[in-house]
Amino acid sequence: MDIKQIIKEIGRGKLHARHLDLDTATTLYRAILADEVDDLSLGAILIALRIKGEGEEELLGFYRALEAFLPQWPELPHTVVIPSYNGARRQANCTPLLALLLNKLGLNVFLHSIHRDPTRITTVDILDAMGIHPASDTPRALQQLRDNGLTLMTIDTLCPPLAKQLDLRWHLGLRNSAHTLAKLISPFPAQAAVRLTSVSHPEYLPKVTQFFQDIKGKALVSNGCEGEVYLNPQRPSAIQFVDNEGGEAMEIVPRGMPAQTPLAGNKEIATTVAWTRQVLEQQCPVPQPLREQLMSCLVACGRCASLTDAKNWLTKQGY
Repeated sequence: MDIKQIIKEIGRGKLHARHLDLDTATTLYRAILADEVDDLSLGAILIALRIKGEGEEELLGFYRALEAFLPQWPELPHTVVIPSYNGARRQANCTPLLALLLNKLGLNVFLHSIHRDPTRITTVDILDAMGIHPASDTPRALQQLRDNGLTLMTIDTLCPPLAKQLDLRWHLGLRNSAHTLAKLISPFPAQAAVRLTSVSHPEYLPKVTQFFQDIKGKALVSNGCEGEVYLNPQRPSAIQFVDNEGGEAMEIVPRGMPAQTPLAGNKEIATTVAWTRQVLEQQCPVPQPLREQLMSCLVACGRCASLTDAKNWLTKQGY
């Protein structure tokens, strides 16, 4: 592998850089994860990718390299995988609420997250205040999922090499390809669990949906909220469903209306925890955008045959 030539190809700026082919992308990212690329070259590669954006073959190749560094778990029925790598910047982080509601509705939920972010309130911060702590290792996480239908892992436990890539943000001042990849990973077979993922920029939507089509995975893709996967209660987006039958992505939920119900008063941990508990205990209604996201998960997991069935079932459950 000629690192100098790779940098030359991808480092010509947004208008003139070329995307790497699948095999080269796989080989490159495998070397990066194995810590075989020197720091100067790695910085140049990450900045070049940041400027030009990952191509579809690059994204798939990076993921193929990453799979070798992930645990391989057996298939569990009705499972949703939720990534959480941004946290709350302006408004309350609803990812814990989404995960806990799905679990309460009988789905298995695997939640993976960064452990800290000094600039935001993370999902781990909120769940820790609710008495839910990250699993200490991979076997324990899988056992928790089997026993309770819910587990939380931080990326430094789930995939240390990827965690190292994520932490480079604090040295470079910019996010890198690891932040895109972290929102795509799953320890389950590609065709098994339903993955929730979000995009922040419109040009990534076709790339991400194509990625899931390429791996023949199930996914619900939307514009999230501040980088998290839950629908923004104030500016909800449509949800695209990619099944594992090789068909085109379809809009399972159209763009809806902003929530008309009370939300958490601010992003602070105590306020978010109190509001989350009120919604879970049915003392406060689920915001409609999140309710529609619950419905789409029930359909994608096969628990309900249609959105109408899911809506009726949610109503019977008190949500």
